[in-house]
Amino acid sequence: MSTIKKFFTLLIVYFTFITFSYGQDKIVYLDLDNLVSNTKAGKKILSKLENTKKETLLKFEKEEKDLKNIENDIKKQKNIITEDELKKKLAEYRKKVSTFSQNRQKVINEFNKKKKVEFESFFKKITPIIEQYVSEKNIDIVLDKKNIFIASKKKNITQEIVKIIDSKIK
Repeated sequence: MSTIKKFFTLLIVYFTFITFSYGQDKIVYLDLDNLVSNTKAGKKILSKLENTKKETLLKFEKEEKDLKNIENDIKKQKNIITEDELKKKLAEYRKKVSTFSQNRQKVINEFNKKKKVEFESFFKKITPIIEQYVSEKNIDIVLDKKNIFIASKKKNITQEIVKIIDSKIK
């Protein structure tokens, strides 16, 4: 009977140590949005994209006002001009509106492509820096903050990474 007790005692101790050994994984998290908005390189990308967006919006607002003016002119002339002239002006107006919509969609798509390329380039630059940090600190897993429900603030490495990226990427 004592052999069975010793066996079960050893078995319990064995499983206890196995549990502790698996509990030693070092898991941290990183806020990628914060990383982009607080690093110098990320701020530069955001600023450039914002300026491009503002310029484009101003251009489209001007074109939209011009189209509104054309529409108002057509409405004012509706009772004055002949039916054929009205149809002709409406056809031209619709064509201009269609062209405007197509151009606008094209510019939006180009902007989204540019945005994607800029961020892919940024993440290609910072990934080796993060990998080096992870290997130096013996970190097993780095998670994105968006995918975490609750975690200790001690596990957040965002500010450390921001400082490292700012020192290495100009």
